[in-house]
Amino acid sequence: MRADNYLILRLDQGDEVISSLAEAVKVEGIRSAAILSFVGAIMGCRLILRKGLEKEIPTHVEAVGNGNISYFRGSPMIHLHVSVGSDAGTWVGHLLRGVTDVFCEVVLAEIPAEMVRSYSEELASSGVTVPYVLDIG
Repeated sequence: MRADNYLILRLDQGDEVISSLAEAVKVEGIRSAAILSFVGAIMGCRLILRKGLEKEIPTHVEAVGNGNISYFRGSPMIHLHVSVGSDAGTWVGHLLRGVTDVFCEVVLAEIPAEMVRSYSEELASSGVTVPYVLDIG
């Protein structure tokens, strides 16, 4: 649902989070946005917990998060950080992938300026998994 410069989305059971958000902003013509709210349940998620450490969580976890949407080489780049947890523990990090389990609700605020990213060879060589920096100015 679109309301002024906000886009409110519901991701349903089985929807992959990152690709679903990328597709939604393409369809809506959104070039830059703040992810104000991400809440719901996911499974089969992969997080970057810190430089050089990723975590695969195959089971159901509850999730909350926020982030932004920019573009890299003409494609949307979803930068979403989440806190996920269950009775097995709690983890916080950059969401690389996750599948909606039950549903997720997302609120985006479109930003009028276009945010773009560039690839940083320096970050990549230092072991950063997602070495794309936001170009400001």
